[in-house]
Amino acid sequence: MTGVTQKFVGIDALCKYYQELGMKASILPDKSPEAVEKGHIKQDMGYIKVAGREFDLVTIRMKGTTRGEYDLGKVRGIPIATKDKIPFEYHHIVRAEIANEGVMKVKLKKKTKGIVGKEVTDVSWEGGHLAEALNSDNSIKTSIMKFIEHEDSIKIEPDKKNKIFRIVFSRPSEIKMGLAYGFKFNRNLLPREAVDVMDKIAILARKSASSKR
Repeated sequence: MTGVTQKFVGIDALCKYYQELGMKASILPDKSPEAVEKGHIKQDMGYIKVAGREFDLVTIRMKGTTRGEYDLGKVRGIPIATKDKIPFEYHHIVRAEIANEGVMKVKLKKKTKGIVGKEVTDVSWEGGHLAEALNSDNSIKTSIMKFIEHEDSIKIEPDKKNKIFRIVFSRPSEIKMGLAYGFKFNRNLLPREAVDVMDKIAILARKSASSKR
């Protein structure tokens, strides 16, 4: 299977999943002017355009790759063992004018207990000024606690140049032999509650985007 075909295996399935959640979602055609990344070297695995939500686009990345059209048999040149876990990132992209990237750059910090099968007992945000607003919103924290696992991560990555910020949810997926022919989206990697949290975070983050402090 070619890289181009691999590129859309995950995007097609993820788009269908969003449609099943009741969203108006569609895949942007290749070389669409609405795409964020331009040129030959890309990290994003295509784009899904979403209407009626706070985020505008969605894409997938696989940690350890340098481009979206990757070889699933290798990560950084190292062959993937049958049971290796690779974190997949779900980027919910919001278009906004970014006044100060430092204000927007935050990540979720987890408190866990146990050595084997760690349980997340609490979460908080750390980083720029946006972290204060997120920590003050109990509804977001309550929602996160319903689905968060100890290997998950959530972060916000501002991109002033492209006038966007990315709300990134990451969860490891076990790579098995069947996936050697393309990434197949598993809805357990991105539960509905996580999608709703991305929406709530986007509302607060939009307000902070114009802040310079």
